[in-house]
Amino acid sequence: MGRHVLVAFDGSAHSRAALAWAARESRVRRAGLLVCQVWDGPSAALAAAVMGEEHLAGRRLAEGVRLAERLLPGHEVRPVLLRGDAGEELVGMSLDAVLLVVGRSRPGAVAGLLHRSVMSYAVAHAGCPVVAVRAPAGGTGDRRSPAGPGSVVAGIDGTAGAAAVMEFAVHAAHRHGLPVRAVHAAGDGQGDGEHVLAELVEMWRRRSRPAVPIVAQVVPDRPLAALLAGEHDPRLIVIGHRGSGGLRARLLGSVGQGLLHHAECPVAVVREPAPG
Repeated sequence: MGRHVLVAFDGSAHSRAALAWAARESRVRRAGLLVCQVWDGPSAALAAAVMGEEHLAGRRLAEGVRLAERLLPGHEVRPVLLRGDAGEELVGMSLDAVLLVVGRSRPGAVAGLLHRSVMSYAVAHAGCPVVAVRAPAGGTGDRRSPAGPGSVVAGIDGTAGAAAVMEFAVHAAHRHGLPVRAVHAAGDGQGDGEHVLAELVEMWRRRSRPAVPIVAQVVPDRPLAALLAGEHDPRLIVIGHRGSGGLRARLLGSVGQGLLHHAECPVAVVREPAPG
């Protein structure tokens, strides 16, 4: 896995929000930033149209790079312009990235359905953790860091992927100086989820140096409601995704889809490690 953060950019408000978030993450990780524009141009037989579409894509990419360089003066920022299926190209690029950041369009946004299909494909298939960022309502997409306290919320169930979710959440909280709120939804039907939650919280309380404040919370509700609720304003919600094969690996699931649709804060999706 590479050492750069990969961000998808197309000039839209949600991609600008993703770029701003990715730039801050690159800074705290001390990682390079790769700004990627993917365009699905017309048939190569239509040469003039192809050249026009490619020129427009290049202009959008240049805009993204300029924005990133303003946010990260003196930092490594590299552009990549690709032609093809956006979801597939992003997944391919993610194999050599430490993190993929994509934008989330708001429900009802123009072209939102098409964009959400690309985002969902990338989230479900990426070879690294993915963070999906939504632009502020009515804003330009230049999301500022939230003011005041917040927390990193980790959705913990009884599956093998819970350990990867907790690890990602603790490291993210450490980088940004935030506490972790580890949430288990007692209504998810995972009988051993509370035991897994207790074990992971105890392990990371001992392991994290400097110590990251970790609060365990069992909520008598379904997972989506439990993660969207809470009296503390989340700065990031982290959930797992089974990526080891089969239909469930190809689909994100109702909880993940619900968070991507409803959550205002960024949502991180961490793949369950392959067995063995």
